[in-house]
Amino acid sequence: MLLSFMLFIIVPMVAVSVQSFYLIKESMLDKLHATNENMLNVIGAEFSKTIDDATFASHYIVNDAGFKTSLRQFAEVKQLNSFADYENFSQIKAVFSLINSKTLNRQTHMYLINRQQFIIPSGEDEPAKLLPHLPVLYSKINFQQPERLQWLGLLEEDGASKYYIARVVYDRVSKTHTAVLLIGIEQSYFENALQAVKSWDVTLLDDQGKRIAGSTQLLASATDKMDSRMRSEVVLSKNGWKLVYEMSNNTFRGIFSRTLYIGFAEVMLFVIIFSLFALLVSKRLHRPIEQLQQVAGQFGNGKLDVRLQVKGEDELAAVSKTFNLMLDQLQQSIYEMERQQEQRRVLELEALFMQIRPHFLLNTLNSIKCSLMLQEDRLHSGMIDSLMSLLRAYMKFNTLATLQEECDLMAHYIDIMQMRSDIPIQLQVDVESPLQLLKFPKLLLQPLVENAIIHGFVDTDIDLEGDDTQWKQSQIWISVYQDTDTIFIEVADNGAGMEAAMLHRLNESVLRCSDEPDPSYERVGLVNVAQRLKLSFGSEATLSFTHNKYNGITARMQIPVTSIGGTTSDIQSDAY
Repeated sequence: MLLSFMLFIIVPMVAVSVQSFYLIKESMLDKLHATNENMLNVIGAEFSKTIDDATFASHYIVNDAGFKTSLRQFAEVKQLNSFADYENFSQIKAVFSLINSKTLNRQTHMYLINRQQFIIPSGEDEPAKLLPHLPVLYSKINFQQPERLQWLGLLEEDGASKYYIARVVYDRVSKTHTAVLLIGIEQSYFENALQAVKSWDVTLLDDQGKRIAGSTQLLASATDKMDSRMRSEVVLSKNGWKLVYEMSNNTFRGIFSRTLYIGFAEVMLFVIIFSLFALLVSKRLHRPIEQLQQVAGQFGNGKLDVRLQVKGEDELAAVSKTFNLMLDQLQQSIYEMERQQEQRRVLELEALFMQIRPHFLLNTLNSIKCSLMLQEDRLHSGMIDSLMSLLRAYMKFNTLATLQEECDLMAHYIDIMQMRSDIPIQLQVDVESPLQLLKFPKLLLQPLVENAIIHGFVDTDIDLEGDDTQWKQSQIWISVYQDTDTIFIEVADNGAGMEAAMLHRLNESVLRCSDEPDPSYERVGLVNVAQRLKLSFGSEATLSFTHNKYNGITARMQIPVTSIGGTTSDIQSDAY
């Protein structure tokens, strides 16, 4: 219904707009043509005034007796060598500057050149810029016609074009010319005046049809295009110059198309306003259903106390009441389920606590340790002390330790493993001093040491040959050092080693941190180490295994310095 109602409005408005467009087309064409001609007449009047000012200046110079006398005395001067020459020059310069300031604009320049081509400018112009162009300008001057202005045309001067007008100053006493008056009008003067004409091509041509300024596409004789272009010409009576403008049919059609588009834009604006109003009314009618949907979504997202506001006694109010009642029942059921789950969790924790009681075990072990020390049994008391250190670490598994504390814990772990396997194991720890206080996850090195003992020493004894005797020695090295932007933690052994194929599969498994066990080996705890390493220090932290020079295996952790929250110089201040 809304779409149909909009169509009944749009179709009549579009029809009226198109009809109006064709009705006013011819009228707009005539008005546009008249406006263009008026604009050209205004520009032509401005140009005529400039020509009149130049004509007045030339007449004053030619007809003023005192000025002509000064010019006669200055006609043969090549340079100012005497006070008389300087006095004549000053008088000519003063009168010349006064004429220029009173009659001509800033873009018109006048020059007086005597018979020796000594140049006197009317303003601050430098005569040296005009001197190279004098042969070209003099070649266009007819010295036998001193009574009229001569139009010399455009001339390029250091990238700036000027249109020159000449007047010969003739001395009837000496029967020859005393000077030449050159009037230069900058081409930018004409270009700036023509910029007022928009949307069509316009040009200024001299009396011979040569372009002075404006578009380079127009010629005075191009009347064969009148059928395809709207053209008009205005002739300046003073000098025969022509102002010509043309506008193509495409430009004309573009002007009217813009008018039509503006009309369509206004129609579409009205349609949009009407659509917004209609949507506002529809939304107001649909608001109760929308509120019902919002309350259901909020309840589903966990906001259990949200309810509908019931207004009135209509059908929607009844539905709202029923819906609120349903939400109350659902909320009560959810509370009951949460209460039961909480009770179950508490019971399970209590049962687990009763089974383990870690503090009871630690206290008991401590009592046994004290009893053994009283009996001077240092071996077994040390074993119990190592076991207590491991139990404390297991109890605080999720807290952080320092690298030095982790290495000390591994010494206790090796004491326990020596007692279980009856194999003497020597542990050597080398941690660079700045890295000893680096925060490190607890028991992250324990699986690496455990694999070195179980798979390197328990199943196979290692024979190392000395100089005189043959003896067995199992050794584990833990070294921590920094190389540029990476911290390396290595756990090496001189155990039985590993086949190359199995070592390759082990590296692939820890690289992708797969939880699926590989049937070819039993080192599944190492995957857990790789996962904890990435969780603690980021995805760039890696774990890898290689053969070492002791014929055993070296487990190497690589941790970027940036992942520990700063450089190693910051570790001391962050330690606890």
